[in-house]
Amino acid sequence: MATLSPTATNAAAATVGVRYGELVERRARRQPNRTAFLFGDSSITYGELLGRISSAATRLVESGVQPGSRVACWSENRPEVLIALYASSRVGAIFTPIGIAAPPSDVAFILDDLAATTLLVSDQTARSVGDVAGIDRIEVVTLTTLTAALQGDSTLPLAEVPEVTPAPGSEALVVYTSGTSGHPKGVVLTHEALFANSINTLIGLDIVSDDVTLVNTPLSHVAALNTLAVNTLHKGGTVVIDSKFDPARCLDQIRDHKVTTMFAVPSMLTLLAREPGFETADISSVRWILGGGAPMPPALVAQWSSRGVPVLASYGLTEAGPSVSFRRTTDAADKPESSGAPAMLTDVVIVDSTGAELPAGTVGEIRVRGPHIAAGYWHNDNATAAAFDRGWLITGDRGLIDDDGDLRITGRSKDIIITGGENVDPAEVEHLLARYPDVADVAVIGRPDPVWGEIVVAVVVSDRPIELGDLQAFLRPHLAKYKIPRAVERRKALPRSPVGKLLRRVLTAPTEPVG
Repeated sequence: MATLSPTATNAAAATVGVRYGELVERRARRQPNRTAFLFGDSSITYGELLGRISSAATRLVESGVQPGSRVACWSENRPEVLIALYASSRVGAIFTPIGIAAPPSDVAFILDDLAATTLLVSDQTARSVGDVAGIDRIEVVTLTTLTAALQGDSTLPLAEVPEVTPAPGSEALVVYTSGTSGHPKGVVLTHEALFANSINTLIGLDIVSDDVTLVNTPLSHVAALNTLAVNTLHKGGTVVIDSKFDPARCLDQIRDHKVTTMFAVPSMLTLLAREPGFETADISSVRWILGGGAPMPPALVAQWSSRGVPVLASYGLTEAGPSVSFRRTTDAADKPESSGAPAMLTDVVIVDSTGAELPAGTVGEIRVRGPHIAAGYWHNDNATAAAFDRGWLITGDRGLIDDDGDLRITGRSKDIIITGGENVDPAEVEHLLARYPDVADVAVIGRPDPVWGEIVVAVVVSDRPIELGDLQAFLRPHLAKYKIPRAVERRKALPRSPVGKLLRRVLTAPTEPVG
């Protein structure tokens, strides 16, 4: 592939401005009777979706939301999350999705960091909202109240809710992701970036108007949100939403709804393949599965290919909106190590430690550029300066461009642990474990696991044994479940450099496992 140097002019820097959600509203006006969502035993047509977006926009304005207001939504997967997102966009607000796994401490940090004005909650998260520090300063609204059809008692008729046209470069989403500082960072995605991401995805993937896509990974992640869910709606297809992933139920949904596409991380595909009856399960409707979130093992790809389902490995990052590259269906079995060709609006270069571009076939750091790249991190100039260089996103991942022009991921430069497709920042867990009784020093690392890709492991220095169950109980009120270590190892000392820097890569061989 002919790549561009890091100083080259970005020819695709400008795109036509389209408000996030505008294409979904346009689709709803053209085909109001098509089914937009299936959720449990209920369904929502595109016409009904448009009505609920309008109702939610009205209620947001009535609750004080204005252009530029920050609206956070803490919920499990359900159609109301997308309705609230589009309603926020319609009135010019900035939307932040927060997954159900986030503990109240994370929610409090995000609300404070955003200076959020409104928190939307589901019936499930409403039970924990009282545990969120500072919640008395936030307007809390339930999703069911927000998105229910108006009954004529609104003080603000729909006609009086103007559609706000976003200014160039204005923020649409702030999505929080694990970093390397112990706190999540808010990735700022503009309306233009999200529109460019849709162009990349619709060109890079074969999404058609008759597709039925299954979404059972968190809508708080851009992979679930901005690849299949949003773009299937743009095409007029149907989105089947499940509140969480369950292998048996997933196979039933594929059969019952004739699912044609879905997104899955490797651990999901492994668990599905291990589900009793998988070999005879009816998955004939599935045209392809988009894989991501972690490296896709070739043997797993081959297993699904043997069932007639190509797994299209992709590469993406929250900071890229997320689409960077997609593998072709014909390469699913023939090139299982490939992450596919860069998307049409995306430039990818491989550079050495000095930033100089490397030739094809040479491993180096991956840098990405395009109109879909994030504007930076929310009110975090230092993090933005470290991750973005003259329009290029410094991914921290390593890879190469092969002779076919395809991207191959070879490793990560970052310390982030990927377990079941979820990112875990070791520093966040380490900061908490440093307060655990009798722990003199601690490091959190990932170890290979056949199902989850990696599991989180706490390596501790302590004069006494540390019981895994006790340590997990200590962390549970403060961390999402997937961030809590599944194993503990005890050592006499941790490997550190002469200046005290932790040498994580030396922590490879388990020693004196505990618990």
